[in-house]
Amino acid sequence: MIELTVVATVAAKVAPKLTGFFLRRRWLLAELEHDIEHIQRECSIIAAAITDDGNHQHASDAAEAHQEWIKIVRDLAYDIDDCIDRFIHRISTAPVADAGWIRQKAHWLKTVRARGKFTAAIVRLRKRSDEASELRKKYTDLAYGHGRATAVFDSWAHEVKPEPEMYTDNPVGTDAAEEELMELIRGSSTQGHQPKEKLKVISVVGFGGIGKSQLAKRVYDRLDDESQYPARAWVRAAEKGPEDLLQAILQELGAHTTTISASSSNTKLCATIQKRLGTQRFLIVIDDMREDFWVDIKDAFPVVPGVDSRVLVTTARQTIAIKSSSSDGHVYVMRTLADDHSRQLFCEEASLVYPPSVGDTKLSSEVIKRCDGLPLALVTTARLLHGESRPEQWADLGGNLGEHLENNKKLASMNGVLVRSYTGLSKQHIKTCLLYLGIYPSGRPIRRGSLIRRWSAEGFITAEHKRSAREVAFANFNELVDSSIIHPIDVSSSSRAEVKACQTHGIMLEFLLHKSMCENFVTLLYDDVPPPSKVRWLSLHSGSAASSRINPNDVPFLRSLTIFGKAHKSVFNFSKYKLMRVLDLEECHELMEDKHLKGICSNLVLLRYLSLRGASKITVLPKEVKKLQLLETLDVRGTNIDILPTQVMQLQSLLHLFGKFKLPQGIGGRKMRKLQAWLQEEENSKLQTVAGFVVDGKSQGFAQLMGEMKKLTKVKIWCESTTDASNYLSHLSEAIKEFIERGTDPNKARSLSLNMNGAWSQGFLNFSLESDPSCYVSSLKLQGNNISSLPPFVTMLGGLTKLCLSFSHLQLSSGILEALNSISGLKYLKLNATRMDNLVIEEDALGSLKRLCIVVEVITGLVIEEGALPDLESLQLLCKDLNGFSSTRIQCLPRLKEVTLHDGVSEGTKKEWKGAIKNHSRHPKLLFVTKQMVDDHFKPMRTEAAPEISPEETAVDAMVVESEPVENSESSGAPHTDTALLVPTQPTVQVVTSEMVDAQDLMGTESAMETSPVAISTNTTENIDVESEHALNSESLVAPPTDMMLPMTTPSDVISTEQSVQLSGGCQHNDDGKDLDNIEDPKDFATENGLSKESYKVNMEGVACLEDLDMKDGTQKQGLKTKQRLRARLLSLVKIGVFRHTRRQGRLVHRLD
Repeated sequence: MIELTVVATVAAKVAPKLTGFFLRRRWLLAELEHDIEHIQRECSIIAAAITDDGNHQHASDAAEAHQEWIKIVRDLAYDIDDCIDRFIHRISTAPVADAGWIRQKAHWLKTVRARGKFTAAIVRLRKRSDEASELRKKYTDLAYGHGRATAVFDSWAHEVKPEPEMYTDNPVGTDAAEEELMELIRGSSTQGHQPKEKLKVISVVGFGGIGKSQLAKRVYDRLDDESQYPARAWVRAAEKGPEDLLQAILQELGAHTTTISASSSNTKLCATIQKRLGTQRFLIVIDDMREDFWVDIKDAFPVVPGVDSRVLVTTARQTIAIKSSSSDGHVYVMRTLADDHSRQLFCEEASLVYPPSVGDTKLSSEVIKRCDGLPLALVTTARLLHGESRPEQWADLGGNLGEHLENNKKLASMNGVLVRSYTGLSKQHIKTCLLYLGIYPSGRPIRRGSLIRRWSAEGFITAEHKRSAREVAFANFNELVDSSIIHPIDVSSSSRAEVKACQTHGIMLEFLLHKSMCENFVTLLYDDVPPPSKVRWLSLHSGSAASSRINPNDVPFLRSLTIFGKAHKSVFNFSKYKLMRVLDLEECHELMEDKHLKGICSNLVLLRYLSLRGASKITVLPKEVKKLQLLETLDVRGTNIDILPTQVMQLQSLLHLFGKFKLPQGIGGRKMRKLQAWLQEEENSKLQTVAGFVVDGKSQGFAQLMGEMKKLTKVKIWCESTTDASNYLSHLSEAIKEFIERGTDPNKARSLSLNMNGAWSQGFLNFSLESDPSCYVSSLKLQGNNISSLPPFVTMLGGLTKLCLSFSHLQLSSGILEALNSISGLKYLKLNATRMDNLVIEEDALGSLKRLCIVVEVITGLVIEEGALPDLESLQLLCKDLNGFSSTRIQCLPRLKEVTLHDGVSEGTKKEWKGAIKNHSRHPKLLFVTKQMVDDHFKPMRTEAAPEISPEETAVDAMVVESEPVENSESSGAPHTDTALLVPTQPTVQVVTSEMVDAQDLMGTESAMETSPVAISTNTTENIDVESEHALNSESLVAPPTDMMLPMTTPSDVISTEQSVQLSGGCQHNDDGKDLDNIEDPKDFATENGLSKESYKVNMEGVACLEDLDMKDGTQKQGLKTKQRLRARLLSLVKIGVFRHTRRQGRLVHRLD
């Protein structure tokens, strides 16, 4: 069942999530060990049970009970996950085990209430888990026990095999495809005088319902009429193994069934077929191959000298198509129908006049749009509406196609194809990733990089044995592409590894979205329709987003919010989205301002993915960004943020950073050393992508930091021209060299982009690599105004597969071409220029190149000599004027599969190239791209200069990595207020204790994160920073709720235990509003706040010895700072009665003793 997929994914991740968290905090595990282990076991069992249930059909009388049980465990799995994240947030910045005991004990006190709430929540969840288990046994297992239902697949997932005749007897828009496939069958893969290939295997690949079988059948029938192949066979491979398929081929070839043994081995069957075919010319069509067993059957087809035979394979999986086809890669990729052909086919099947009337066009437009050019979808929906004249029925089908696919038997063949595509995926989490695509509007391009980062942030991707989470995510994406469920739309790609953008077939998107919405996975809001209960993944599409009012109080469980287009202002109340993990606002940039970003950073502390791409009104990253300690991706490209606060560099979970930044001016010296030291700790920084930074004479900090980011794999740098460029370029060269030489792991290939704003400096990057020359920099992009030679290190990059050269005037000298030839592994070369002159690619040049892309406005004299580019498969010439290159030159490219031209070329040029394509032995595809597509997919890096930085702009955002010693008499970090902490000679102490015990809810406001360090002034007239431990979120036990200067005077450097302690001044309250003056018995205090006597004893053990600490450095600033901090904490502990005075011993002792 599709609805089980997401629940199983969430439930499965809870157990390892709990394990990992508590292994890092064993002191918490001890308190909840039994309950945590129970929850872990239950979640594992729930995930296994759900997965198992997905493979069974339930009896009709138990189906409803089963569905209710699924809803219960779904909400339970989500609530467990939410509960864990709530608690992790509250203590995620707690001191680790090797931190000082003072910090650990202070944090223990601060989180008493939170841990109490978490314990109660765990107990409640355990009870719900037990109840769910009992319900399953009582109601859903009952049906199984009586043996009333067992099946392999879900009932609604029952597949109806679409046969060719189910499409149409009069196909529309397939003539071109038929001729192209006929040319592949008739043609030879080699040139002129060379001998013909004796056996050619051609694969036809495409999504289910696109017409592969019908196309193959028409070609098969045509060849029968021409009597070219005496031996012929058509077999269907679906649901057959290799032995069954070989037996079916024998039967089609006329073998008697009595001579075919059911127990025959593959080897024997292959030999029998070979003998039967003999020396005849044969044509074998293997339709709908779903399993990869070509290697088991290929020996059945003999290779006979002088006999030109063919095998045609149709499949939806690209890997099967590639492995099955001949060594030269004869793979024909099916295309959906064009708009006019889609309308014509629909009208013919619905018995409408074509061309349709204005009324019929309006009536059918929405349905045709949803079918997205897929022939089977068009035929089945047209037949469903055949004879239907009521407009509301047409509108209902167009608006609710997903529901009709599930429930209407007339659409069963299309539904069967969709279900098969879904259930054919190998793992549950891949199915979850596919369902997630329902967030995107129909027809919208989906960028691979952002999609994978979103999957990770949502928690759908986890590392596997010997594979990182990133590798697993890419494998998931590739499987979706391989199965043809999603298809590439960027013409710059000719392989799955290079796919940068994709789309989901419209009919598949309708299917996925309906299933997701029915089971409360993805929610779309339309107009003023109120949201369902417990919305967790919300997507607002253009048209509905602007008018959809959202009360944030109605969506307290919201995990993910994506907005496509404008949105109502009610959406931007970010203070209520406490559980938000993913926030994508890159298409509602008109309303986003700095205040909104501040609200996001202040409130969404669980955020893992934040994209504000294109929000030009946003100008600054606020200091509150340091609260986003779980953030993995930050994308602010296209905003006016040009300064990167160093707080961002210290976000411990940050993996990917996108924008165009400079570091704040003035960061250097001690601050820079402290930041470098922090980055050097391997567990601190996880940054993998920084794209990118601007460096110049005034902003060189990134070059210093780059060497400390050990996990960095992708870097983009803009180099600005300055008068003292040589100085900073030398530092940058050293940093780049170190970055390259660290790339020794082939599984972590590196990418480097360099944009020189001006002429390329001859001395820049003029270094050689000292380590193994097989450094794994797989992608290199160089951009500037002009270049005369490649940097020496480029030819030493043994792992370089992709090179992009973008220069305004690019003239490839013999030196550059010679350097390119020496890069043995180069697969993709892109040349981007305003003008290109006299480009000659000589014989044997660029022998390893698979793809060549030339983007230029004016080109003169492009020559490809015979023998050049022997392995080239994709040629992209994106220039409006191709008069400088003859189309006939492609005849010397023997492996060419596709040619891409600019749509702006003349009609004469298009005709000339179509003729050249037809005459080419491999008949490559000819594609035309628009100017918009060229700009979107082929444009170079942005070249605009970064704005100048003034000190005033960076003053607020620059982070103090570690508090500097305060030399002056007044702290600039804490403003004066009327509140003061006074300790005169006769002891009367005013102590603020509102932070002593945190009584906030699990997701309550983190006041400590808002509180500035508290300074205390003594008779030495120095202001001392008592609390500066924000990085650990260890709140001072005396921290007041507002920033204030607290002068303190005392004649002694030691706290006297004989002093009477009393609260003077305004009445202070704890978070529950109770007067702390009324706390007389500490046992009452402990009981009311969830603290047992034993807990106080264990966690306060040794605190009484604080006064024995050596204070010999009291005259020094740091010593005085430490002394005053301890004094303030002790006073607050005494105030609430944790300690009592023992004058005789002169020390503080536990009141509970």
